[in-house]
Amino acid sequence: MESSLDEASVSEIDIRQRLKKCSRIILSSISKLKNFITSYEFVDTNDEINFFKNIKPKFSSKLIFYQKAYEIQLYLPIGPLPDIRNYYSRELQKISEYQNDNKELLSYYRSNSTLFDEVYFVRKKPDSWLLLSLDDYETDLDFTTFYDQKISKIIAFDFLSEFIKESISNLDQKNELLKVNHKDTGDLIWTGSKVSLVELLYALQSTGSINNGSIGIKDLANELQSLFNVDLGNYYRVFQEIRIRKSSRTSFMDQLNDRLVKRMDESDENPKPFK
Repeated sequence: MESSLDEASVSEIDIRQRLKKCSRIILSSISKLKNFITSYEFVDTNDEINFFKNIKPKFSSKLIFYQKAYEIQLYLPIGPLPDIRNYYSRELQKISEYQNDNKELLSYYRSNSTLFDEVYFVRKKPDSWLLLSLDDYETDLDFTTFYDQKISKIIAFDFLSEFIKESISNLDQKNELLKVNHKDTGDLIWTGSKVSLVELLYALQSTGSINNGSIGIKDLANELQSLFNVDLGNYYRVFQEIRIRKSSRTSFMDQLNDRLVKRMDESDENPKPFK
């Protein structure tokens, strides 16, 4: 499983596709684990506790992490860096609230306590009211206890917190770089729509007109953002929205063509240099 996850992390450039692919890999592994447990008879109570306290959460926590990270990236706002940073900060606050709501279990798990292991990590038929109160509860009673899913979520949110903090750090570095580049390039600012610049970005990269086609989308995007002092946000997502347009998928390219042809026609009629 780990090798498959590493391969997915390397092969997929788009972060959302990478997270989705990793989720599918983990889901497949959990399915195999579930089939195994269906026919497996635990040696004793300690064996069962070990599975639901230590083994299963290693798988479930990864699934929760990848799915939550995918959801965060899916709804990432298209806008200036401060808006994106605020969005990430709100997601961190949600994690903090969940940890606070489950602080007793969080403390129990992190302190490696074993006092209530038979309560938390041994399968039993739950009371109906408890089913309603546990939002993380599974319906398959052979593959869950009261709290193994909550432990998985606690572990997953630790990973997710680091993921979000790293994303914020990358944003801050990007913001500082834009400030430096703004000083270097002067007042050259993109005043058209960001969607139009993304369309131009992909058009330039697709023609192979820069560096003999060897420059990738990410590097070219960084250059254009620096040149025009603009933050394109999640340009991968913008491109996908451009791709599924119901009207012209190349509206900015069409506009460029029309304006250039018009300028040529006007030059033919009145041959004097444009300023």
